[in-house]
Amino acid sequence: MTSYYKERIKEIELLIATLQKKDHIFNTLRLISFIAFLVILAISLGNGKATGFIISGILLFVFVRVVLTHLNNQAKLDTAITQKKILENEINCLELKNNDYYSGNSFHSPDHDYSYDMDLFGENSIFHYINRCATGVGNKALAGWLAEEHSLNEILKRQEAVKELAKEKEWCEELRVRLYKNRIDDFRKEHLPEIKKTLSAPKNLKLWIYLSYGVMLLAIALISFLSVNATILLIPFFINSMLNFRFGKFIKTIRAQLEGRENTLNDYNKILTAFELKKFQSVFLENLRTNLSQDNISATKSIARLQNLSKKLDYSLGMLTGVILNIILLWDIVLCQKVTEWFEKHAEKTTQWFQVVGSLEAIISLAIIRNNHPEWHFPVFHENGFRLEGKNLGHPLIPESERVSNDFSLKKESWINIITGSNMAGKSTFLRTIGVNIIFAKAGSVVCAESLNVSHFRIMTYLTITDSLTENTSTFYREILRLKKILDNARQDNNILLLLDEMLRGTNSADKARGSMAIVRELILHQVPALVATHNLELAEMQNEFPENISNYYFDIIIENDSTMSFDYKLKTGICNTFNASLLLKKIGIDVG
Repeated sequence: MTSYYKERIKEIELLIATLQKKDHIFNTLRLISFIAFLVILAISLGNGKATGFIISGILLFVFVRVVLTHLNNQAKLDTAITQKKILENEINCLELKNNDYYSGNSFHSPDHDYSYDMDLFGENSIFHYINRCATGVGNKALAGWLAEEHSLNEILKRQEAVKELAKEKEWCEELRVRLYKNRIDDFRKEHLPEIKKTLSAPKNLKLWIYLSYGVMLLAIALISFLSVNATILLIPFFINSMLNFRFGKFIKTIRAQLEGRENTLNDYNKILTAFELKKFQSVFLENLRTNLSQDNISATKSIARLQNLSKKLDYSLGMLTGVILNIILLWDIVLCQKVTEWFEKHAEKTTQWFQVVGSLEAIISLAIIRNNHPEWHFPVFHENGFRLEGKNLGHPLIPESERVSNDFSLKKESWINIITGSNMAGKSTFLRTIGVNIIFAKAGSVVCAESLNVSHFRIMTYLTITDSLTENTSTFYREILRLKKILDNARQDNNILLLLDEMLRGTNSADKARGSMAIVRELILHQVPALVATHNLELAEMQNEFPENISNYYFDIIIENDSTMSFDYKLKTGICNTFNASLLLKKIGIDVG
């Protein structure tokens, strides 16, 4: 896909060059037409000839047309530059460099079942690698698909939607360009708070508006038909001034609620409009479209209405303009009253509408992963029994040139899979490889594998345990709490895969061995599938006690005659007998004998 993006960038660079040339031409034409207009107008004012005024009028018209055309060209140039940035970002992502989109750091939770151990959120995380969501709701949707449980039916619907959108590269790119230019930086706040929940229109506001307009019309009628002195207009002006003062706090609150949201409304509305006009085959995408027009209310028309009200409200921000509009027309009061009416009618639906945008962005993110990695494949889900069979499983965050893939199958009745090996041999990476591909599968994405056959189960992990100064808990106690949570879940529902790395590392070796063996027996008792990485060979030797329930695997180390180490990172059947701790200590000057 890198070559595809580079070709697209070349095309867009040619377009940018053309648009920039036009930009220079329009700049020159604007200046020439405006100067010509001023010169002809000055001459005409001097000699008073009508011909000069006509020519100056034509030149003014030409100037306006050039300005409008120039603005249109600048918009196209801005879009092309944004397209180039997006395509360059895709190349960066493929090369595992920085992704311009949000890292998902606010979704980080050490207490989650697996997200912390799987490096799911944060800089250079799984989420950061696949995320192409520019909106807050999009980021939340994608994070939810990766970190929350969903029904198999929902997963399969998303999978079909990913397949369909993967074929719509240009359409998806166009939508991303529209949102990318005005990306929302704060992903934790709601974009449109429901004003009606915090502020309703003041009591009798409509009555005061009608009364004001009635007095104004009466004053104008008296002046027009009865030749009453125009000073009578001071009465409605005074009433309007008092109303503006009386409802000033209401106006200020509504303004604060809408401040800076016009671009956001515009972005959402463009996306929803494009989505409404597009026809889809997948059930997931068609269901999203249905959510935009329920109860005979069009999402796009409704949002455009609010956007228009917000835009009009800005007309009165100029001091002189504001005074005229509010003294004569009660401009701010009328518009703010209409805004509250809008929210009373549509606020409950806004969340649903914006979630459509979020879900669409999340699906596009997964479709891009599908296109960027044609060598990856969609998983096949099985409904009966527990199943986990993967061929050439690899970790997506390891460069393809360095990635070592492995086959793995969790055999029936062999619930516990003990993985031994020396330091740096690949045990933890293998556990993360299994976990991350299952997370991808359950999100509806392709997986970094030649094939993956799975049933629908949860995963829980125990890989990285840290102490907590804020909770005043030691590493070992947090280990105990983590294990308790895992075992409590496993006893209640064994449709779960456990990924455990070096249990009870915070205690002495004797307690560690006894405790780990007790946990393994508990898992066998409840028939809980688990992959357990360990240096503890006593766990591997439990296969003698439970030959039907325990399988042993290992990652090897190769030590050359000159004491150099190398790893092949290939999973093998059996127990590891070669370890490297003594060799590593020797390399830093400590000889253990």
